[in-house]
Amino acid sequence: MNARDNWHAQRRGGIGGSDAAAALGQHPQRTPYELFLIKTGQAPDEVAVIEDNARMRFGRVLEAVIANEYARTHDVRVRRKNVIVRHPRYPWMLANVDRLIEGRRTGLECKNVDTYGYRFGEWGEPGTDEVPTPYLLQCAHYMAVLDYDVWHLAALVGGNALRTYVIERDAALEDMMIDGEHEFWRRVESREPPPFDFQHASAVRLLKQLHPGTNGETIDLDADIAQWHTVKLDADEAMNRYKAISEGARAHILHAMGDAAVGVLPSGAGAYRRKLIDRAGYPVEPCSYMDCRYIKAKPTAKGATHHE
Repeated sequence: MNARDNWHAQRRGGIGGSDAAAALGQHPQRTPYELFLIKTGQAPDEVAVIEDNARMRFGRVLEAVIANEYARTHDVRVRRKNVIVRHPRYPWMLANVDRLIEGRRTGLECKNVDTYGYRFGEWGEPGTDEVPTPYLLQCAHYMAVLDYDVWHLAALVGGNALRTYVIERDAALEDMMIDGEHEFWRRVESREPPPFDFQHASAVRLLKQLHPGTNGETIDLDADIAQWHTVKLDADEAMNRYKAISEGARAHILHAMGDAAVGVLPSGAGAYRRKLIDRAGYPVEPCSYMDCRYIKAKPTAKGATHHE
């Protein structure tokens, strides 16, 4: 087992700082159910290695750059802590921190943030604790494990601007976080999965990863699924109806503009622009994906139905 495999194995033995938001149901890309599969070793590779996408890899590469620039601009020294720390009272709480600030009981978390995500995300003014919820919980988790009162978060925005945020220890938040993480870890130890969150943005992705192929069988779906089928048809119909309305409105606008390049709306409400764009053709790369679509039942001669 190499060093990174050993690191992943240690992380499966508890809840790390970057797991906190998912364990508490507060992560936009990962649900408690998905994290449960990872911690119990039931997740396929596609699920378990989600942290190794390009953004995460660049984050690891730039971690040292961010830490060094933070140290330079704040006139401090920072050091690594190359071990996973366990909470003295709650051994399932783990901390693998980016840096510690020498001479202070203060930690440092380094983040690489794209400009768009920073501008339209949950980021407030530098110097405050207004950071995205997963990052706030990550820092709160680290403070609980190491018994620190302050954690700094250095965000490299757009590759050329460093923004520093200050998260102070909050006893009420910490208590709620520990209670929630404890309940999640109880489920891991008892192999009792959390409820599947069908409304989460990652639900379809996760199901495709859990069931990447078919076994050739035909099964009968129950009445509850028939109800969800009706919900899906109604939602699809509503989307198509609103899409048609949107396209009709667009046609009105284009008709009014004619050959004009720009059409300015009254009262300073903005403008529409027409622009011809030429794109070179390109070959489609081979790929495979799971297609799932509704097949309408056709009546038979005796009034029964069959499916094509």
